[in-house]
Amino acid sequence: MLLIERNSFEEKTYIRTQMIQRRNSLPERHRQTWSEAACAKAKVLLEKRSASAFMAYVSFRSELNLAELIEWGWQTGRDVIVPRCDAADHSMTLHYLRSWEELMPGAYGIMEPNPAVTLPIYNGFAPDVVFVPGLAFDRKGGRLGYGGGYYDRFAAEQLQLGEAATRTLWLGAAYEAQLVERVPREAHDVQMHGLITEQDIYMA
Repeated sequence: MLLIERNSFEEKTYIRTQMIQRRNSLPERHRQTWSEAACAKAKVLLEKRSASAFMAYVSFRSELNLAELIEWGWQTGRDVIVPRCDAADHSMTLHYLRSWEELMPGAYGIMEPNPAVTLPIYNGFAPDVVFVPGLAFDRKGGRLGYGGGYYDRFAAEQLQLGEAATRTLWLGAAYEAQLVERVPREAHDVQMHGLITEQDIYMA
């Protein structure tokens, strides 16, 4: 776990800079092995919860790669959902993903669903599990994202769905190296129910 000194810990910009450098410095072969290990743990969790639909992300740069989990979802007949970002208002729409061919470069160069071949999911849908990327996490549900607020806004929208949304499990997905002692939080920051890494699943 990375420990950050108290006098600089409150600065999200500082933490983002440090964690981007730390994650990018991880050897690619290790990132691949660790991603596979985290995906294996995610599969077990989804099976135990009898989850029929889960939301993942398409990895970008040095993020923990969920490709193996996504392909497993297709193979086992589960609904795999990925987001598409609207940079104009920092909102997200959800789309079913059935193959890699349905992706295209989207906001910020990230591969996202092609809206011409996969339509947005209707309002009111709540996935069983949401796997969330980020730069830093702690073991109490804290998450530090990239600063765009996409997942924070999406979480706020989900809360308006009532009982259906309360059953959704929100899990950060990251390398063990992205764990910090405490992530500084603001009122609008989405709270994780836990974090999955190559080493363990930490429930908050």
